[in-house]
Amino acid sequence: MSSKTEDVAGILVYLATKYKLRIACLRRFQNKIDESVYSVLKRKINDDEKLKDHFKINNTSIESTTGSEFVFMGIQRNLEEIKGLDAIDITWIEESEKLTEEQWNLIRPTILRKDNSFIILVFNPYLATDFIYREFVMKQHDNVLVRHINYNENPFLSNSAKSLIESDKKNLSEDEFNHLYMGMPKLDDNDTIIKRSWLLAVVDAHIKLGISPVGDRCIGFDVADDGGDTNATVERMGCLLTDIDEWEAGEHELLKSAKRVYNKASSGGDLRAFINYDSVGVGASMGAKFKELNDGVSDRRFHIKFNGFSAGAGVIDPDKEYQHGKTNKQMFSNIKAQAWWNIADRLKTTYNAVEHNQPYDESDIISISSDVSHLEQLINELVTPKKDFDNFDRVKVESKKDLKKRGFKSPNIADAFIMSYFKVKTVNPLLAAMK
Repeated sequence: MSSKTEDVAGILVYLATKYKLRIACLRRFQNKIDESVYSVLKRKINDDEKLKDHFKINNTSIESTTGSEFVFMGIQRNLEEIKGLDAIDITWIEESEKLTEEQWNLIRPTILRKDNSFIILVFNPYLATDFIYREFVMKQHDNVLVRHINYNENPFLSNSAKSLIESDKKNLSEDEFNHLYMGMPKLDDNDTIIKRSWLLAVVDAHIKLGISPVGDRCIGFDVADDGGDTNATVERMGCLLTDIDEWEAGEHELLKSAKRVYNKASSGGDLRAFINYDSVGVGASMGAKFKELNDGVSDRRFHIKFNGFSAGAGVIDPDKEYQHGKTNKQMFSNIKAQAWWNIADRLKTTYNAVEHNQPYDESDIISISSDVSHLEQLINELVTPKKDFDNFDRVKVESKKDLKKRGFKSPNIADAFIMSYFKVKTVNPLLAAMK
């Protein structure tokens, strides 16, 4: 209702009557010309007697008397053809909220090849985790102009539309109304394990609830899988997340990364931190590195305790009831799913305590300090993985492979967060051997 598409079409039609331009009109999904902005441009031209003589409307393109040309393509099916486009002055990408980072990085060099060329991205935000919203609204770029346009700037809005909006303002939730009419992304995706609204509520929850963050220290350590991945740690003390760290290091630098985490765990004096690390793949040898570092400390009282977290392992307390009529082994595909759902439950409990004053057990509360670095990245990573199911209808966490297909990188900080807060009862054989 904000007339964004209509406005862009009108401006581009006008420019095409004044200059010789090659304009690419793209959208992610377009199987036929009617699914493009072709019909909008055609109507703009045909509705104005002064414009009709300036344009020739073909079956799949539009040309003007100045030599301008509009071409229409779908990104999903024509990516290679788009990469071959030449001499594009203006690119208009409609419904660009659906673009993935991979698609953007492939087409951007082509469509910005010509001097003074530029791109118009028109979209209605869906989720704050969507690539286009993260890249061009949440981030600031010197060469990007962001214009927020809503229904209240549309002078042609009908009375029936205005009446509908006023009715929805009374009946919809604030989040839903802001999403539908005010151009705001939805806070929560019903398909994800963890909700953004929960995370926003738990920031400084210990202050909001008057809880002293005392207790054990734990560091969750997600080990980089390959050259394009990063290492990440999340440290908590009691219920409070106090530190987030992320760095690049290759497989040949495992000992260097181990020392970095070991020193962090040792930095608390008498309150040394327990390390819960990713023991899958490259991380499998990390336990040996920590044992080697412990062996270099003569006083066993100052040894660091550690435990390997194997995401695909069986669940803890398999026969314990998770919810009415369903045990842990019936509910969860593996320990990773159990850990994510456990933390999700605690985040929801904290949200209800903060936002709705519901009773709680302090041991279930999670609080994230507003002072930590990478806070926004942590929140975005935690709300990205979706629920999935195995062949036995048990829940599991969306795989990194499937996340990559949707345009998301490995959620390293989120995985470290889960490992930091999940209370693992299994013990690494290396840890048992040194006791």
